[in-house]
Amino acid sequence: MFLRRLLIHGKFRNVEPCLICRTAITQIRLYGQGLENNYSDQQKNKILEVINTADVDGLARYDITKSRIKSISQYKKSNGTFTSLSDLDMVHGFSDKFAKKLFDSILEGPVTEEKESKSSNKIKGQVLQPLLPENLRQTCKTILAVFVSVNSVCWTYIDKDSYEVLEWDYHEMEYQDGKRLQIADIMTTAWEVSEKLPFADVYVMKAEPTTLRAAGSDPNNPKLLAVNLQKSQLVAMLVALINARSINLRNLYEEEETDEVNETQSTFMHKVYFLRSSLPYRLYGTLVGNERVSTDQTVEMILQTANKIPGDKSHVHVSQSIQAKFKSRKELEKDMLGHSLLLALTFMDLCIYKNYTKYENRKCLIS
Repeated sequence: MFLRRLLIHGKFRNVEPCLICRTAITQIRLYGQGLENNYSDQQKNKILEVINTADVDGLARYDITKSRIKSISQYKKSNGTFTSLSDLDMVHGFSDKFAKKLFDSILEGPVTEEKESKSSNKIKGQVLQPLLPENLRQTCKTILAVFVSVNSVCWTYIDKDSYEVLEWDYHEMEYQDGKRLQIADIMTTAWEVSEKLPFADVYVMKAEPTTLRAAGSDPNNPKLLAVNLQKSQLVAMLVALINARSINLRNLYEEEETDEVNETQSTFMHKVYFLRSSLPYRLYGTLVGNERVSTDQTVEMILQTANKIPGDKSHVHVSQSIQAKFKSRKELEKDMLGHSLLLALTFMDLCIYKNYTKYENRKCLIS
């Protein structure tokens, strides 16, 4: 099994046949044994302590990508803790270069508040459309992230003060006999979904691509054109219904307080905000080129620390009952719910808590 793992991860330099017993004699390439000579015993112990004890968020504070954190987590789950620096050779994705970067960053210490403030200046371009007013960011209590796909609508409802998921649900859209929905059918579907959505102070959705090519679809394919048009119609109707019910609710409160509604003072206020579409995928490593990959491993890692109630908003809290409901769902449903969760967490960290530390090593923040 040991040799099999070495072969899989490319640790063999070359293979030569033995002429006597006709077995393969291999020369194993171990980066870590040479790298270990660069560190003292005290430094090695510090590096191993961090790698073995730090959780996902803890490791993210060092110079390491999300995908390599996943590989380390999977290795520890299968093989136990690391006993030497050379053990990192057995982890997929690590070379001498990447191992050294991680080791050195651990010795330098985790990201400090000073580094965090510097990293916040690295974000370029508008993350959110429209801009979130500062007074709303500070006073809002609940946030609802809504993720719309061709066949479903998922949402993640979060309490801002506790950073806890209050609701995480899925609504499947049914197509009779595989036929495309008419505009009236889409409106009915949008209304049914909006009735299920909990009320929130702020709603966030993924900003939809403005062209089929940007969405990774063939603009010459009429079927894809129809599907994307239908999805865009559904999103537009959902946004209108969410904003409309928020206005109606505000007018109701004004009526109770003043016994009348002054229509001349009624102004439109955005309740739905659109997050840059690539951010959740790139931040959490679920986008390869223009193709989305499954969220299962990423969500599994998030849920490993989600049982703990965070005192510093460093990670989200998801109750055991909500986790159990999620794990009982079908794989496709879990994947869509995963995208909804990543959308919510990206919005919370970047736009509500402004916790840039978790993402300062991500390329999307400096491009």
